[in-house]
Amino acid sequence: MSSTVYSTRQAADLLGVSVRTVQLWVEAGTLKAWKTQGGHRRIDHQSVQAILQQRKLAAAASPAPFAASACATQSRPREGEACLRVLVVEDDEDLVAVYRMAMENLPFPVELRCEQDGLKGLITAGNFHPDVLLVDLNLPELDGFAMLKALSDAPETQRTRIYVISALSAADIHSRGGLPPNSTALAKPIPIALLLQLLSEAFQAQYLAT
Repeated sequence: MSSTVYSTRQAADLLGVSVRTVQLWVEAGTLKAWKTQGGHRRIDHQSVQAILQQRKLAAAASPAPFAASACATQSRPREGEACLRVLVVEDDEDLVAVYRMAMENLPFPVELRCEQDGLKGLITAGNFHPDVLLVDLNLPELDGFAMLKALSDAPETQRTRIYVISALSAADIHSRGGLPPNSTALAKPIPIALLLQLLSEAFQAQYLAT
């Protein structure tokens, strides 16, 4: 096979996600692909490498409001300790800072990852397997609608609680195709008390359920 293309399985192995997630990323336009005459899907080499390069840049970046990973509690969880994984995809740095400060008041550890555009959010979700996803809709690169569509059937996020926090009205959201049934729309700005309640409920359901 030409070195300029990958099979779906090869792309999934390189990106560290499931084959189904690669298929969804193709359908969303995140990965460029085509089918051979025999019906086999081939993934463009450059689009796979672009995602890998974005990961390298994120890993090399110095800590900042949109750094790849930061624990939002005063101390990092001990090995084996339950820790709520939260992914925030939001391009308003001030709002992300508010979310982080709020999460410091939770009585359990939180591993927080933040991205400021939908494409990076999609890639991070596929590798991070968040328990909770907080996402805006008006995002650069790939908007929240396309990001959620690509995540709608991804195995890595099947157990993720998805909260769309947007200033768009219900009519605006409907006119742009609506949201997946596994997501909950909340008005922006979300009250901090409500945010903490939702995160606490997610932690209890994920780690304290009997």
